[in-house]
Amino acid sequence: MIAVMSHALLLLYHFIFSFISSVSFGIVCDVPRKTLVTGGIIGAVGWCGYWEMWSHGHSVFMSSLVCSLLLANIGQICAIKFKNPVTVYFVPGLVPVVPGVTIYDAFRTLLLDEYGNSAKIFLNSFYGAIGFSSRYNNS
Repeated sequence: MIAVMSHALLLLYHFIFSFISSVSFGIVCDVPRKTLVTGGIIGAVGWCGYWEMWSHGHSVFMSSLVCSLLLANIGQICAIKFKNPVTVYFVPGLVPVVPGVTIYDAFRTLLLDEYGNSAKIFLNSFYGAIGFSSRYNNS
């Protein structure tokens, strides 16, 4: 079903589910209720930026770097505009792009004795983490 969707519909699908995951994590982390929607939108924009770059053939590192630029800059703008700490927007916004599932998949393939595939997945996770950290350390 997803394979036959138009690009815009698929982007909307990603936006909605990354919004839900950002808001859900914001609730779990007990961020102020008035910042949940904004944090969800920031997370959705960050994920859609990552997904667009990655789906158009860019590397995991470059996609992560662009995503971290989006998250950091939009989070900073919202923090100034709404007079809240940047972390209330940054923490929920980061959730959709954290490579947790990728690292889980890397360990799963490692335990299944698929060493080559596991190394490739670990390396992609590492590239993504470097892409995120290179922006966050400079913000």
